[in-house]
Amino acid sequence: MFPSELLDYLTAPGRLIIGIDGRSGAGKTSFARQLAQCTDRDVLQLEVEEFIAGWDGLSTGIADIAEQIVRPLREQGWTTAAKWDWWANEWHSPSRIPPTGSADLIFLTGCGATAKPIVPYLDLTIWLDAPAAVRKERVRRRDSYDWSAQWEQWAAQESQLLAQYPSDQLADFKLQTG
Repeated sequence: MFPSELLDYLTAPGRLIIGIDGRSGAGKTSFARQLAQCTDRDVLQLEVEEFIAGWDGLSTGIADIAEQIVRPLREQGWTTAAKWDWWANEWHSPSRIPPTGSADLIFLTGCGATAKPIVPYLDLTIWLDAPAAVRKERVRRRDSYDWSAQWEQWAAQESQLLAQYPSDQLADFKLQTG
């Protein structure tokens, strides 16, 4: 299922940070979970959407994710950050990530996970793609709430990030998921 060159990265020594990017519904989180099963290393999986301020926060929150989350994880293996509560529409209190110790293999998944401010801290970038109809259906099945009213708003931010840094063209690995 995975290219052998990709699996080879999982055995590299030292801390490894992999960005898995793609538009909504491309299968990023599922892909990361499946990839994590291919290694005996402890995996920390973080979602971009955990660290942005709601439906309008994607394009503006990426730089903060780079500085407050990915850079410290690269340098020391842990960080302290607040996660966004999508239901209450507010930030949680900051917490340690990971809760104890340091992270050795980190997957950052989500729209913008390989955007320009983040990519200098990554060891590997992966872009997942699927047709829009497939992606929309996956999101509809995946989420317990209907966010179709925000689909275009979110897609515009995805497009803005891609205009600033074409992750879909510059990724180390580009894979179709549907």
